[in-house]
Amino acid sequence: MNLIDRHIIVRYLSNFVLLLGLLFVFAISIDVVVQFDKFSDAAREVAERDGRSYPMMLMFAVLDFHGPRIFQFFAFMTGLVGIAAAGFTLVQMHRTRELVAIMAAGVPLHRVVAAILVAQFGLVVLQLLDQDFVLPRLASRLVREHRAILEPGVQQFEVALMRDGGGSLMYAASLDSRTRTAESILILERDERGTTTGRISADAAVWDEAREGWVLEGGRQMSATSDEDRQADRVEVDFWETDLSPRMLLARRSLNFAQMLSLSQLRDLQEQGGAGDARIERTIFARFAGALVNILVPAIVIPFFLLRS
Repeated sequence: MNLIDRHIIVRYLSNFVLLLGLLFVFAISIDVVVQFDKFSDAAREVAERDGRSYPMMLMFAVLDFHGPRIFQFFAFMTGLVGIAAAGFTLVQMHRTRELVAIMAAGVPLHRVVAAILVAQFGLVVLQLLDQDFVLPRLASRLVREHRAILEPGVQQFEVALMRDGGGSLMYAASLDSRTRTAESILILERDERGTTTGRISADAAVWDEAREGWVLEGGRQMSATSDEDRQADRVEVDFWETDLSPRMLLARRSLNFAQMLSLSQLRDLQEQGGAGDARIERTIFARFAGALVNILVPAIVIPFFLLRS
């Protein structure tokens, strides 16, 4: 790589970082203005509780909620911002007659395109690394809603009859994915035809990663024909083996959460789902397809900026 290649790549990356930063600040500014009351209420509550300065907590609330989103923004906007950065780079070089000087030196403009595409390829590689290593660590914070500002992760949510790999259905009145605990569980056991053969109820449950199942508290198992009023029909049960882990439940509840998991985590969820979740398969395909598009589209668009020369 000689001087001209380094010059083009540095200018392209500088424009990319500048445009990405401006678009990110513009996006979060709109959100902060629209949702200012929620940021203000969360900051005031923490400031009064911990005895801190309200303006400082307001700034911290914005940084805490939107700071991690720069990695998500980069993953989603690499292709679009890359095209804009390529356009700005070539327009700047055209105005300063750098492209004329390059052609006068006998260097084909294909060299300019190649340098930009090499830089874009590097950005796409960073995008894939970001999606596979950074976003999974921040996933629980990135799917927070505005009512969860200054909270560590996803709030509790209801699990509405989700099917596991064996065909059973699970319901939980409340699931906390951070502590891996669920409350008021109902499990409907079914056969191959989907007919209910029994049911399990429990006051609470805790996910056991080693045993791959839920440890039930106050678990009671009954057959489908049992009478709920008869104590003799109830059997004590303290464990239910299933592939419906808290991460699986959260991924099925939120497609946005599934998009931020690593490829290995997505493959694990797909294997746990028996026949496989179609949304997870589309998410895996879209990740590679998006990376390919982020390389091909700039390669198609860049020549149009060079036609002026």
